[in-house]
Amino acid sequence: MTIAMRRIYLTLTLILIVMIAMPSRAMAQDVFDDDIYVIEKTGEIPANETKKERKQRIKKGHQIVDSIYNLKAVKAVKDGYFVLQATEVSDSRGRYTLGLNDNTNFLLMQGGKGIFQVAFNTMNPGANGLGGITLHGRVSNMKISQDKKGNTNVRYNMVGSRMNASVMITIFGDKDQAVADIYPTMGNGRITLRGRLVPYRNDDITITP
Repeated sequence: MTIAMRRIYLTLTLILIVMIAMPSRAMAQDVFDDDIYVIEKTGEIPANETKKERKQRIKKGHQIVDSIYNLKAVKAVKDGYFVLQATEVSDSRGRYTLGLNDNTNFLLMQGGKGIFQVAFNTMNPGANGLGGITLHGRVSNMKISQDKKGNTNVRYNMVGSRMNASVMITIFGDKDQAVADIYPTMGNGRITLRGRLVPYRNDDITITP
């Protein structure tokens, strides 16, 4: 391993230690805002480095960062404090990507309680007034496993006062990207959310089933 790569590993390891020590998702995100800069600028880069070697070095650095993101995502699920921010939502009517707001389309868990919400921004206000549905509930029967591809699979039920749902999440093994399938007990439909799954803890949130 070259001196430059050793310094990259050391830098990213220190970043991971800092992130684990930070309770705030916002603070943790700030650490990674310049991850590309860290990968490209850290270490003594040989003057005769070829274009191909530079691409390989940067690619390797990104893989390290993605792996760290994945570790934090899996830990967040095991801790029971996470949010999947959806940049893509699918239902029986089709797939939605344009105009989606990840602040209103998400799957959230906070210490055994959860919220699932979608907002399609349509003329129809829907059940939640946002063109979709919102489910507040208790989390039960949670199971976490890992498949041969290194993906982390999560299953649990959400039990609410108005509606129940089964949830299945897959966190892909080399990043923090995830897909969640939600099966509400009302009807035979399925709603799928795709996006980043990140640690999130907000003690100000009160979730009442």
